[in-house]
Parts: sequence; structure tokens; C-alpha cells
Amino acid sequence: MKFKPIEAPSATDLFVTQIKNAIIAGQLKPGEKLPHERELSETMNVSRSVINTGLSRLQQLHFIHIQPRQGAIVADYRSEGTLETLNQVVSFDGGYYQPSLLQSIYEFRQVTEENIVTLAAKRQDKPSLRLAQTALDQFKQRNTLQEWSLTTFDFFHALALASQNQVYPLIINSFRPMYLKLAEWNSKDGGNTEFIKRNQALLDAISDNDEKLAVELDHSLIEWSFRDLMRA
Repeated sequence: MKFKPIEAPSATDLFVTQIKNAIIAGQLKPGEKLPHERELSETMNVSRSVINTGLSRLQQLHFIHIQPRQGAIVADYRSEGTLETLNQVVSFDGGYYQPSLLQSIYEFRQVTEENIVTLAAKRQDKPSLRLAQTALDQFKQRNTLQEWSLTTFDFFHALALASQNQVYPLIINSFRPMYLKLAEWNSKDGGNTEFIKRNQALLDAISDNDEKLAVELDHSLIEWSFRDLMRA
């Protein structure tokens, strides 16, 4: 095996991550003005070139606007963001999503997964359903939050494959960081037993070709996961 060099994040990367996370978490709100570059440089103990480069990158990602004589102002990334912005949002690692964003994520999951489980129940792709069962069986043997979250993603990705829709597995892959983070949070307070029970029931309904029950169970699973996180 050929190992690759390990590279630490640059000061610019760390600056961008700190500001981006504060915006996603709602600590910095649209229209709010950031301190001037000189003040940021002194406060964060980095050069002004780091701040300048970082602000330019944040503007490219649609998290801020840089306006002449006014400086950097927090943008509404929901209105102006692109797929690259979305990738930054789902990769968020700065704590919990703010409630409004968390609700939007689960609304997206409900619509997407409803179609996935409906098609999976209808089309009965046995190899993919076996992959989903394998993921559930492996989940019972995992010991760390990271292992649990990875196995959770494998389960939902297997269901997307079972839908036999060529786009859904790609969508689930694109939202991999989001699924990993949500699963990690749900597992923190001992929700693993409930997770296994609910997902096994969902997989059984899909395997039994019961489209209606599969949709009901998936909706129930999503609502349980959302309520669990809102209590955190």
C-alpha cells in the first residue's frame, strides 16, 4: 500500500471553516457585517492576507458579500447558493444544525426517501435488499459512533440501490456527510436499539412488497429521528 502525505489545514482553511460554521449555525445572520480585515487579523492572530483570501473564498461559496467601502456582509446562502454551497452545508461539522435548517433537511429526506422505499418495495431488487440487511446486522456489532454512522449510511444507500433508480444512489452519496452526522447525533444518547427496531421493520415491509407500510414506517422513522435531535 502506498501512503499519502498528511497535510494539516492551512490558516485560510481554518478561517473559512470558522466563519462558515458560524453562518450555518445561525450565530452570524444574513445582513450582519463582519469586522474589518485588520480587526479580524488581530483577533484571530493571522495575517491580513489570510483574512483577505478567506473572505474571497467565502464570497465564492455565497456565504458573504464583499461590498466596496462597507466590507464583508453575511449573505443569505439559501437564496444565492449553488451545489458547492450545499456541499459545504451538508458537510457542516460545527455543532448542531440550527432548527430551521434541520427541519428543512428532514423535509427533504421525507420526500426523497418516500420515493426510494416505494420503488424498492415495488421492484424487489434482492441483492440490494440483502446489502441493506447486512448493514443492519453489522450495525449490531459496531462499538463507536463513527462505525454506527457509517453503517447507517450503508443501509440507506442500499435502499437507494434497491429502488433501481439511477439517480437516487447518487443523491444519497452526495448527502453522505449529512447522513453520517445525523446518525452520529441520534446514536449519542442510546438510540441504537430503537434505530435497529425501526429500520428492521422498514426493511421487512419493503421485502414483503408492502409499499404503503414501507412509506408509513419511513415517515415514522424520520419523525422519530427529528424529535430526538430537537430534544438535544
